[in-house]
Formats: sequence, C-alpha cells, structure tokens
Amino acid sequence: MKKLAKNFLTALLVFALTASLVSAVSAASSDKAKEIIEKTVEKYSDMIKKDGKDMKSFAAKISIKGGGQVPMGQGGGMPLSVDAAIEIYVAKPHNMYLEISGNLGNAIVVVGGDEKVTATIMLTGTKQFATMDVPDNAIKEFQKEEETATVEPGRMEDFYKSVILSYEGTENVKAGKAHKIVIDPQDSAEKASITVYILDGKWDPVKFVIASEEANAIIEFDRMEVNAKIPASRFVPNTAGYAQISEKDLTTALMMQVMAAMMQQAQQ
Repeated sequence: MKKLAKNFLTALLVFALTASLVSAVSAASSDKAKEIIEKTVEKYSDMIKKDGKDMKSFAAKISIKGGGQVPMGQGGGMPLSVDAAIEIYVAKPHNMYLEISGNLGNAIVVVGGDEKVTATIMLTGTKQFATMDVPDNAIKEFQKEEETATVEPGRMEDFYKSVILSYEGTENVKAGKAHKIVIDPQDSAEKASITVYILDGKWDPVKFVIASEEANAIIEFDRMEVNAKIPASRFVPNTAGYAQISEKDLTTALMMQVMAAMMQQAQQ
C-alpha cells in the first residue's frame, strides 16, 4: 500500500507526469482511463515546466478523512483516525502555503524565497515555530524536473508499468460530474487500490479513495482554483507571538501532538 500510494500521490502532487508515459501502462488497462489521465497530465504538467505559461498558481481546500493502525513495538499497533482540512496555495517557482487543521493538531507551513528557499513550520496550538533551509539538492532536483519534464519523465515509468487502470463511468462528487478511475497494482500480493475522480471537462483530480488492509482514506478537494491571484505576502511567514525552536524540538513537539491525539482516541 505504501509503495502504491507514495508513487501515485507523487505523480499528481509534483505534476511530473507527461503524456508520453501513458503508452507505458499495462495492456490490461482501460483505454478510456488512459485517455482521461492523459488529459489531466497535459493540464498539470505545465505547473512544473520552467517555461510553462498556462498554469502559474493554484489554490485549494482539501479534506482528509480516514483511519488505520500505527505500528507500536513488536507486532503491536494503535488505531488512529484522521479528520483534517488543508488550505493550500502554490505559486511558481518555489512558493507554497499550507494551513492544516484537524484532530491531530493545527499547523502552518510556508515555503518560499528567491536565492535561498526556506520552509517555516508553525504550530499554532503551542505558538512555536522552526525555520529550515530547503536543501540545495532538493532545489536542483526540482530544477531538473523543470528542464526535463517534457523529455525525460523517467522515474514515473515504473509506476505506470506496475498498475492496472479501470474506468468505472461517471459519478457526481462535490465539485461536479467526475470520471471514476480505479488504480490497482499489477502485483496481486499488494492488497491495495486507489480510486481517483477526475472532473469532466476540466480534468482536475478532485477526489481520491485509498484502501488497503492497513488503512483507508478519502481525500477530497472542496475547492480548487487554477491561476488564483495569490498575494506575495501569503508566502511570508508571520511568526509574531511565536517562540522559535530547533528542528529537533519541532520533531518532538509534532510527535507529542500526534501521540496525544492517539491516546485521546483510544480512550473514547
């Protein structure tokens, strides 16, 4: 499940797919499903291209609901449910703002900068924040994606060769009429599937249903706006009233925040 989910979400979130990859999908996959995926690829690949001009920014509000088991020690586990909302703003070239709220705690993540890209994580509940440099190799990798997105999709080929796409008609979701595509692994030993709903005519992926033996989740876009007008101030973190902590202390604070939520859920 982890392998399938990681690969698929990576494909959509970094918008690194290209139409040339569609031919690499297994022959068992639906031609209709491949056609719809290709239209989505054509639209969103522009976001990562250095010279892409059709898509420069987007804003969205996402809801995430699901649950599963978190491994605890040898063979043990603790149930964890997630009910969260994420407000997201992204603008070229390296700007991102995430505001996360829900039963696991609240946080704001701001990524931005010109010569030096930094990420600031703010824990709104405890009024703490940490700022870290985005590693140069991560920026270089992104720049490589910008330059080669149209000719060297490379790393996504394995994903396309490892799945079966099934087209299951259309359904009405919050955003409107959407095509339903089920993504199953070629390896029958991997007990998992991802269902994606792609908005008809607009080709936006607006809902994901992830299911496996270990966990399940529904990720739905309650709002999405392409080429949204986002003020530059959105990508400047406002840490007034917050105490700065180290990256190590931030990790500890995040873990304690999640553990507290898990303990509370276990008592209910």
